[in-house]
Amino acid sequence: MKRKVAELYEFEKFIYHFQDGSHVKALHSHRKNSFFCRVDIERFFYCIQRNRVKRALKTIGVHKAEAFAKWSTVKNPYPEGGYVLPYGFIQSPILATLVLTTSAVGNYLRSLNPAIITVSVYMDDICLSSQDEAALWVAFDDLKTTMDAAGFSLNADKTREPASSIDIFNCSLEKANSDVLENRIEEFYAVERSEESIAAFETYVDIVKSHTWRSTRKKKRKPYARAARKKAASSVS
Repeated sequence: MKRKVAELYEFEKFIYHFQDGSHVKALHSHRKNSFFCRVDIERFFYCIQRNRVKRALKTIGVHKAEAFAKWSTVKNPYPEGGYVLPYGFIQSPILATLVLTTSAVGNYLRSLNPAIITVSVYMDDICLSSQDEAALWVAFDDLKTTMDAAGFSLNADKTREPASSIDIFNCSLEKANSDVLENRIEEFYAVERSEESIAAFETYVDIVKSHTWRSTRKKKRKPYARAARKKAASSVS
């Protein structure tokens, strides 16, 4: 199913979860701007009904779209009922993204002028940014209206109105800067980790902060790293 969709449909460059660099690359794409907002889709997979999957597959020319939609959906565990994409099926991410990008939401995101509004989509997170705060507010409000009309619900707890800094992907985002959130770092060090896991996490923290989305340099362990881990662990206990 994944192969069929990938062969028949080319996802836009603002869809980052199918790209090398994923959410870090998406995060860095916004740092040239001064204002940011975030819209999070409530229960992304489970809000997509079987008939929407079938319609999206037919739109891109998948043969036997109805059969593929049937075997890619399960009974909805939530009160809305029906049959929906489940979390955990290997094809769920690409099918959910296909439904999103072929919907009115995808059309709206494509209509935004990239010279004014920067767009990134990473699974259920849509982030917009701009140098023009007024233009960003218009785009934010229009996106929310479009999502409602297209049958997608917002997660109010994770949605962020336009501001000079926001949190997204457990990171902070502002002009020319992004960092892993301190509480996420403390959460990581609060549990006993292997040296390999610690090294990988510290590399990730460095990449998020860096001015490139990828780093291949091997870094020496920071002298404060072990002390930071002990401090975080003691504060939790």
